[in-house]
Amino acid sequence: MYRHDKISRRTFLKTGIAAGAGFYGLSYLSSLKKRPSFKKRKEHQLKPGLVVAHGNISDPARELHTIREMVRRALNALGGIDKLVSRGNRVIIKPNIAWNQRPEFAANTNPFVVAALVELCREAGASVVKVMDNPCSVNPEPSYNNSGIATSARQAGAEVIYLDKNRFTDFTIPDGKILKSWSFYEEMVYTNEVDVLINVPIAKQHGTSRLSMGLKNVFGMIGGDRGSLHTDIHPKITDLNKFVKIDLTVLDAFRILRNHGPTGGRLDDVDNSPDRARRIIISTDPVAADAYGATLFGIQPEEVGYIRESHEQELGEIDYRRKGFEELYV
Repeated sequence: MYRHDKISRRTFLKTGIAAGAGFYGLSYLSSLKKRPSFKKRKEHQLKPGLVVAHGNISDPARELHTIREMVRRALNALGGIDKLVSRGNRVIIKPNIAWNQRPEFAANTNPFVVAALVELCREAGASVVKVMDNPCSVNPEPSYNNSGIATSARQAGAEVIYLDKNRFTDFTIPDGKILKSWSFYEEMVYTNEVDVLINVPIAKQHGTSRLSMGLKNVFGMIGGDRGSLHTDIHPKITDLNKFVKIDLTVLDAFRILRNHGPTGGRLDDVDNSPDRARRIIISTDPVAADAYGATLFGIQPEEVGYIRESHEQELGEIDYRRKGFEELYV
């Protein structure tokens, strides 16, 4: 009787290992269930097409008011911000805050464009609006502050966020032509983190990609060795845009940087004339927005590699007039 009841050391170990494996398996399955899903493009009722708002002002003191009206009226022409942002939504606004430059040098997104979008999203009932970017410097604070974006965004009701370097994760890029995976910021790609992602680039010349606008602005959503992406940059920009799901592109062309981009630093390189600048371009199609933006530099969209490749790989329409085109004047 004693012999049958006695548990040998070997039996005990086997039982313990099996139980441990079972517990680990359950824990692993539980972690899989808790893993958030990837963000998809927001279902919305905005009209397709592209709207360009022109604003010609002579009084710099009215710049904020004019830009606010430009953004509001352009969005209203597409149906209004409430057709994109629902009450309770979590919104991320992603401007270009890459460089430690003041607004007049047009190296970063105009802070008043960011403020106008924050105000509109708050009016639509967003539960939180966050403004964030991954600047090119190790310390993001000087770029955030000197660009004017941190102050303007906070005053408009946004949370201004410095990206946490521990929250960049490698993800597989479906159908990547060159890039099969890359490191993206988690908060911009997970459904439990963001409902609406608004990309707010500035239109400027770029020494490597020729132009920097909406599609290129995705560089501020990624980590890793971004410098290595400058080789074969055009198909790589397209690959990155296959993964991240941007809901709206608001291209700031109020001032455009025509030379010595992307950093700028000389007022002689900035164009703020109504003939080519003083515009806000808004579309749910990032390729269309960039295609129109290229024309402000006297460049055909097909001549910019990443615009052409993104169109060829069906990320958007290069003929920006095809789905509807409207210009309005403020």
